[in-house]
Amino acid sequence: MSRPLEIALLRTFVLLVEEKSVTRVARRLNRTQPAVSLQLRRLEDAAGFPLFEPDLRHLQLSRHGEMLLPHARTMLRLEEEARLRLAEEDIAGRVTLGCPDLYAAFLLPKTLASFRASYPGVEVTVRCALSRQLARDMSDGLIDIAIATRMPGVAPQVGTGTVLRPESLIWLGAEGGTAHREVPIPLAMLPEGNLYRDYALSLLTERGRAWRIACVSESIAGLQAMALADAAVCVLAQSVSTPGLVRLSAADGMPVLPTVDLILWERQPGASRAADHLAAHIKHNMAADAVGE
Repeated sequence: MSRPLEIALLRTFVLLVEEKSVTRVARRLNRTQPAVSLQLRRLEDAAGFPLFEPDLRHLQLSRHGEMLLPHARTMLRLEEEARLRLAEEDIAGRVTLGCPDLYAAFLLPKTLASFRASYPGVEVTVRCALSRQLARDMSDGLIDIAIATRMPGVAPQVGTGTVLRPESLIWLGAEGGTAHREVPIPLAMLPEGNLYRDYALSLLTERGRAWRIACVSESIAGLQAMALADAAVCVLAQSVSTPGLVRLSAADGMPVLPTVDLILWERQPGASRAADHLAAHIKHNMAADAVGE
């Protein structure tokens, strides 16, 4: 490897891995597709190896691309952290952050605490709602940025979106409980239109497992209460930890759930330094948490 790995090229590389499409990356970077392909070739020249398999229509990392990816993400995080530290002293303003109750309870506390310590001049208001409602709220100008679950056909009519990290979904039931053995199995679910619920019901139906909705709640507390009482099982993200609840697996008769993507929506990047820095802080912290899991 005879040339340095430029940050801009590494950013394009990571975006290609996340988006799996030269077209989408070109749109996000406001570049042409040939320009994105040229950046990839420049990075491969610097690395000395091809980073993707030859067919760019179906992006598949090569062995060397797999090796580079975690280092590229680390370098981007460090670059972002350095820029934030240089700029944090004079940032002030108000930001409204939208977030589902689930993520607000388990993902935001540490991130918001570290942001407040670094940016004491920024006032953050949190607005909790489901992802579909957050998309509408952002379109209506009620929130500046939002953490949401990426769902087909659900996005604000304004702004941009950045994938933060994947989240594995798991079944949870009371420790020592028997609700998962009942027929039909009682479920504590989020309201209709939620991806967690859609996946859970679809998989149970495919497996021929009879089910009934025992609880519908927009609040994580309601779902947890039903599961802790052994009155139902629920579906939450793997990063959620609740004393008294245990993970239910295929050995318990529960189908394996897929992963979902956490996405960060920004209504008007560049319009507010406070909102831009909170968005960057969330990206940095969520990615760092994912590496540590």
